[in-house]
Amino acid sequence: MRNLIIFILLLVSNYSHSQNKVELLNKGNERYNSEEFEQAETLYKEALDKDNQYYKANLNVGHSLFRQAHILIKQQDSLGIKKLEESEKFYNNSVELAENKNQKAESYYNLGNVQLLSQKLEESIESYKKSLRLNPDNINAKKNLALAQYLLKKQEEESEKKENPNPENKEEKSNQPQEEQEKKDELSKEEIEQILNALEREEQEVQEDLQDKKKVIGTKLLKDW
Repeated sequence: MRNLIIFILLLVSNYSHSQNKVELLNKGNERYNSEEFEQAETLYKEALDKDNQYYKANLNVGHSLFRQAHILIKQQDSLGIKKLEESEKFYNNSVELAENKNQKAESYYNLGNVQLLSQKLEESIESYKKSLRLNPDNINAKKNLALAQYLLKKQEEESEKKENPNPENKEEKSNQPQEEQEKKDELSKEEIEQILNALEREEQEVQEDLQDKKKVIGTKLLKDW
């Protein structure tokens, strides 16, 4: 009888633990949907305090940090880069913790997005390809893959021109400070704006899709998304 009571208590404890982390995640989702991304991040991280192996919380922390980075970069705030770096870490966690191919495909897609905005073009291309191998129907992954490939090709062409300049430009290039030459290898303001606009459109599509699903499914107590 004593063993049975202990077993029941363990079950109740595990259920309560699981319920708490999901409730925190859902509160984070409410904040996220209200575009309160910092508050959402805090709640998602509280869910991770309950269970640091929680796939959805890792993924959603990545989302909230990425949205903050998106806003900060548009405002030309350098803090956006730090937010991107942290976001990438949590998306990498979600890749490792994914329980099925759909989750892994979603994680690779989001990892590709943060790498694209971080100007890690080759890495973003690989992440999009991995996502598409698992989910070939992701139209946004295809679009972003094409954008990353285009930007990388353009960057390589510009680098090649610098390595093989016209004779009259050789002296001019050699006199340029190293820092100035490195800046020219970075994406232009217009190219970054192009990335931001593409990701913004996709985020809007995702939110609209979520709203449609809510209308069909109805409100649930534990919306673990």
